Amino acid sequence: MSSTPSSRLSLTTLSLTAVLAVTGCAHAPGPKEVASAYAQALEENRLADAQALTNAPPEEQPLFLEHYANASVRQARAAEVRAALPELQARAPALMLIQAKEGWRVVEEAPADAPRAVLTRFLDAVEASDWATAWSLLSEPLRVRYTPERLREDFQREPLASERVRRARLALKGHVRVTGSDAEFPIGKEHGVRLVREAGEYRVSAIE
Repeated sequence: MSSTPSSRLSLTTLSLTAVLAVTGCAHAPGPKEVASAYAQALEENRLADAQALTNAPPEEQPLFLEHYANASVRQARAAEVRAALPELQARAPALMLIQAKEGWRVVEEAPADAPRAVLTRFLDAVEASDWATAWSLLSEPLRVRYTPERLREDFQREPLASERVRRARLALKGHVRVTGSDAEFPIGKEHGVRLVREAGEYRVSAIE
């Protein structure tokens, strides 16, 4: 007998409730509880329950079941998840929490840390010819203007591109001017690398 959409939803909800009950949680489960329940479901070969704790859509269940059909694959993934629990993080734009002995704590970075990390990722991607990643770290106006392929072509055609990347790498070690909306790494008196904040994240807007 075929099941209706409402009955399938009920079964999924029951499966999720059963998995979370293992942790003894009456409240809304946190990241550690969900991750622990996921690992336990894999260890016990309850793959439907495990997938219910992921963001994978129902139509991907056959792939999930196929991937974790092998016991060694399930055990390896469960061990990997459990090993990561002490260093669990929760991220959102402009926000990161880490799990400490006292509970979850907001990570308050130095103002220069975030733009410095984004510029480092961008320069690493350019030097590795990872143009898709480099493009994703550009500001929105530049992402509209470019594609990863065109970005690659412009860098290859521009005679000063390598020099600009070299100067930007040196600028990473220097002072950063940070405001509420952007950050600038000065390069000498007339040049610099500028990043802007978009949806809480820094993006590269200019390398001069």
